[in-house]
Amino acid sequence: MGPNSPSTTPYAHKVVASIKPIFKMLFPQYREVFKKYSEYILKHRVALHYATEQLPILVAIVIIQVERDLAYAHEINELYQQIEELRREVHRLTNPE
Repeated sequence: MGPNSPSTTPYAHKVVASIKPIFKMLFPQYREVFKKYSEYILKHRVALHYATEQLPILVAIVIIQVERDLAYAHEINELYQQIEELRREVHRLTNPE
């Protein structure tokens, strides 16, 4: 980074501060979402910092969505595994040998 650019952590905190007013205007239950967004932004602060030519908040939102999609995909896979186990159990119980 150039001599005039802030380091990654202060920059990430600046991005978090930029979205905080948005969440203050929303319902209180969204505070947990804001905390998670803040965690994602700080976790990926280096990537965010290198994308300074883009709109940083948009980059942060993309990172957040990617992480959420990965988490949801994992949860969905676990649900499919549980469904398959239940099917096998139902089959075993309805077709005793």
